[in-house]
Amino acid sequence: MKVMGERLPEAWLVEMHRNGRVEFPVRRSVWVQVPGFPVLLIALSGAIHIPYVMDSGGRWIGYLMIAAYACAFVGCVWQLVTQRPVLVVDRQGIHRGRTRSMAWSAIGSIGLTSGRSLAQQFRVHPKNVRARDLVLNRMHVNDLEAFRGWLEELLAEQRRQVR
Repeated sequence: MKVMGERLPEAWLVEMHRNGRVEFPVRRSVWVQVPGFPVLLIALSGAIHIPYVMDSGGRWIGYLMIAAYACAFVGCVWQLVTQRPVLVVDRQGIHRGRTRSMAWSAIGSIGLTSGRSLAQQFRVHPKNVRARDLVLNRMHVNDLEAFRGWLEELLAEQRRQVR
């Protein structure tokens, strides 16, 4: 079964009208794309040096490195299995994970898509200039430009309902 982020905007619209919310879990295919390989190579080259660090008298540094690698490994496995953090678009606003959200009434504008194909992102700008932007990227949605357009339509619809 396809993840919601791999589907077309029509499926998002149908889901929004049916349930009042659309959930976009983390796409597993994001982890196999090109940016993951250089990070993996750098991590492995650092892991190779752990025995040398422990033999040269830096036991605490070696244990610290092992703990850091274990935490990073557990974190990656957790994201792959649970597909979290989930991006949720509902009638209240846009929610990314448990901590980052922005209500429709607080959204000032939706920025343009920027970045190269694998690292594309766009920002949702709040009305309050002191508040932080909500950055959305390809972690949840494959076609970022279509997602941005869909969010702009939802924002326009929400603003019409308020008037």
